[in-house]
Amino acid sequence: MDRIADYSHKAKVLTQIMSNRAAHYRRINAAQNLSTVVLTSFLGFVTFSGSDKVQMYINWFIKADKAQVEFAFNLLVFFLFVLGTLHLVFNFAKKQEAAERAIVDLTDVVNYADDLLAQEERGQVVLGQTHLDAVKLRYESIKRSIPANSDSDFVKAKSDILEKERRSSRVQVTPQSLLDERQRQQVLRALVLRAPQIVDILHALKAVDSRLYLGGGLVRNLVWDYMHNFRSSTPIDDVDVIYFDKLSTTKEHDLQFEAKLKDRVPNLAWSVKNQARMHTGNGDPPYSSVEDAISKWPEDCYGFGGQVRRIRRA
Repeated sequence: MDRIADYSHKAKVLTQIMSNRAAHYRRINAAQNLSTVVLTSFLGFVTFSGSDKVQMYINWFIKADKAQVEFAFNLLVFFLFVLGTLHLVFNFAKKQEAAERAIVDLTDVVNYADDLLAQEERGQVVLGQTHLDAVKLRYESIKRSIPANSDSDFVKAKSDILEKERRSSRVQVTPQSLLDERQRQQVLRALVLRAPQIVDILHALKAVDSRLYLGGGLVRNLVWDYMHNFRSSTPIDDVDVIYFDKLSTTKEHDLQFEAKLKDRVPNLAWSVKNQARMHTGNGDPPYSSVEDAISKWPEDCYGFGGQVRRIRRA
């Protein structure tokens, strides 16, 4: 169920936000503790040695009178007081602990939602409103208990998640993975995440209009390059984009989409085609959807796992 997957994704983003905060507080707390230990130890040494000896030690390196030594000692005591006050006021250790506890709770939500989705894929359960309500209740209860986050926190978390996916993408292609639809999707996802330019293209399509789909040519080349172990990727000559809109079948409407996409990624040759009008050039009856149009594409490309995938250079 899409809404359960949405809650899983939201929980992952919040988990990343809390992880970033925990790391931030951990660094501050570590620096604060280290500074406190160093200052306390040094002040203890000065107190044990006495001001006269400390002045003698300092004079080995620079000339300093007794008043200057006493001022430096009082200044260090002041810094130690400030550190202690900061610890009491901001309590970074407690904030770190709260963020780490939120990570555990949010991870439980992600695991619960992902387990439900996995069970549905295996046919072990039929997801319904009860399952959605259970996931929503867990997510909302935890969301209310964690600190509010800013837009910058959200943007950074999304970027960090994408970077983690890119780094952790490991493509394992076996004969079994080519025969199983779910594993094929995982392989393709991993390949796409290894190609930043295609990821940028997909982001541009989503930003311009959610109805826009990427043609199969780039994906075909991506798989071809990987299967043949090419050191450099096949250059992107053009980007074929399709959508389906019976109400706007003019060429001008396609050109408007192309202009918007070019504004976002200007260094690519965009080609947008509304499949609601493409039947006329192929002599087919009118298409009913994007899927129906794709099924009529005339060019066969044997690209992945021996499965025929029909693509067209529109």
